[in-house]
Amino acid sequence: MLKDERLLTIRNLVDRKGIVTVNEIGESLGVSTMTVRRDLEELADQKELVRIHGGAQSTNFKPLTELSRNEKRSIHVNEKRKIAATIAALIIPGDTIYIGPGTTNEMIAQYLKKPDVRIITNSLPVFQSFQDRADFFSLQLIGGRLRARSGAFIGSLANEMLAHLTTTKAFISVNGIADNHISNASPEEGQTQRIALDNAGMKLVVADHFKLNRQDFYSFYDLDQTDGLITDPGISRDDLQHYNTFTHVITDKTNKGPQFTIQVQHPDD
Repeated sequence: MLKDERLLTIRNLVDRKGIVTVNEIGESLGVSTMTVRRDLEELADQKELVRIHGGAQSTNFKPLTELSRNEKRSIHVNEKRKIAATIAALIIPGDTIYIGPGTTNEMIAQYLKKPDVRIITNSLPVFQSFQDRADFFSLQLIGGRLRARSGAFIGSLANEMLAHLTTTKAFISVNGIADNHISNASPEEGQTQRIALDNAGMKLVVADHFKLNRQDFYSFYDLDQTDGLITDPGISRDDLQHYNTFTHVITDKTNKGPQFTIQVQHPDD
């Protein structure tokens, strides 16, 4: 492929996907990552795209338009169910877990049968999904200012309470993951999620494969600072390889892998 043809192909690929990684481009064109980086620098100098860490972004890129919670509930349901079942398999008796807002996380209650689990959440819908089994689980709702679009309690009151709580595992649902950047639509909600991740013994990010290679408005954490990305088996081979360079990708409840241990030291041990 001639250089001019390669540059045009890269530009079209970036415009079509919005954000594309160096690895994706290299594999798509069959060229080295060094060649891709040189091409991206040249296209960036020509203002044909925007160079970002690990790849490139279209000059026409716009942050994701956040769907309402009801809209999110109706899409990618099978993928979300598989992820929820995987999450439930990662929880063990004695865990104190934080479950963040998100329609995938709302499904965890359907699959979690383990006794002696303390659940902490700032999501009203997640709380309600466990409410009928409050005699089986220890259930704690973190209050604050309600963000109606996601059903999450956020703000200084929520942050202050979460800052004093330690959990064995945190399950954080996100709107987008692009390279090492985890993002959502709300800075305040992202700040609350960051506190929950910082205070967790095991930090686990939840995203169906449709959210990969997408960037939302507010980046609130680095993927390589987490212990795992829980997604569905629909993830492509290229994305699986790519995101495994940042953290351990978990695609179902059987592939936790030898390098990934779910045993966490409990505070009372």
